[in-house]
Amino acid sequence: MENFDDNNQAKDLKIAFTDSLQVEESFYQAFQSCNIELMKDVWDQTDEVICIHPSATRIYSYELIIASWKQIFAGQEAVSILVNEPVYKIKQDTAIHYVKEELYLGDSNVASILATNIYQQTDHGWKMIAHHASSTHSESEVKINPNLH
Repeated sequence: MENFDDNNQAKDLKIAFTDSLQVEESFYQAFQSCNIELMKDVWDQTDEVICIHPSATRIYSYELIIASWKQIFAGQEAVSILVNEPVYKIKQDTAIHYVKEELYLGDSNVASILATNIYQQTDHGWKMIAHHASSTHSESEVKINPNLH
């Protein structure tokens, strides 16, 4: 179980990540701290990236994905994220991480999300190329704030 906080944020956001685990840690730091500059650095800056937020449609391209995170961050309260049950599949220049995200507002667990994060080694280090997240509960079981993720 990992708890990502913003205490370890890099000062220089032009990061060349050396492996997929570093990218993932920075992704959750950016998410938790609503740090759009760090989120920009996590993603590969191409039109071939994809993001699917819970109960949302597919978003293609770096620019549209960053715009979606800006919108999420604008309405988000302080959130803590615990990443549990990781399963990593890493082959040469591609890594797939399957995780369970537990989102907390204060002490309240407000969402359990299953996520697939895909990373690829690029000329600029490892970068995220896909993030697909979906709720682990039906809406009748848990009311999820769509602004959380």
